[in-house]
Amino acid sequence: KLLLYCVILLIISGVMLLFALGVARWVLSQHEGSAQIQSVSEPIRVGAAAFLKVQYSTIALLAILLSIVIFIAYFKISIYLALLTSFAFLLGGACSALSGLVAMWVAVRANSRVAQKAVEKSPKGALLVAFRGGAFAALLIVTLCLFGLVSLTLILSGIFHENILDIPVLLVGYAFGASFVALFAQLGGGIYTKAADVGSDIVGKIELQLPEDDPRNPAVIADLVGDNVGDCAGRGADLFESIAAENIGSMIIASTLARKSHFPVHFQIAFT
Repeated sequence: KLLLYCVILLIISGVMLLFALGVARWVLSQHEGSAQIQSVSEPIRVGAAAFLKVQYSTIALLAILLSIVIFIAYFKISIYLALLTSFAFLLGGACSALSGLVAMWVAVRANSRVAQKAVEKSPKGALLVAFRGGAFAALLIVTLCLFGLVSLTLILSGIFHENILDIPVLLVGYAFGASFVALFAQLGGGIYTKAADVGSDIVGKIELQLPEDDPRNPAVIADLVGDNVGDCAGRGADLFESIAAENIGSMIIASTLARKSHFPVHFQIAFT
């Protein structure tokens, strides 16, 4: 029955992934905008990609170091537990980072298309492009989280023959890895966002008397890069870790209740 449930969840994940890719394809098929729109959009895209490259390189190094610490800490208890927890930690961190990266990748490409729809005086079209651009990230984040949890459950049950009631506790490393990456993504992106925002406003409004977010102010590019890396990439990683932690937490509570209540085996599987 556990295998059946996992296969059903994997099929659901596959359908969600295909649907999300279809939404992204529709967004990217829209007109990218005039040369003037792209002259503003392109620096934002390049700046956001450069920021994430530096940020995620640093986070990856810290995550690897922490996974080694986790391995050493659990090694005294069991080498099997040490390997499993370290691997789950790195997998959760990688999925969390990918969630943030994908959310920002779509956002910096959807913005020019939304602006073009607005130029064409199509509020409905602009709203649709913006909504579907956000929907792609949301669908993919949920899919990644579900796929990761189900895959780890299958590995633990099918390869290592773990008891179904013990699996949720072994997945804690997955949630910890996701939270670790999300923490630094939110902090780094948030600090950069506010620093760029305040600096842009001081230069533009006070010194040059320009309207807010005026493209003639070069600091506006840094401000808008910050909006993308903080509100899109950071929020995407944070959403992933929230979903992962809540799912694993509820699984731990359910498995404990199933064990204490002495349910039949098939009820324990369904309950967990």
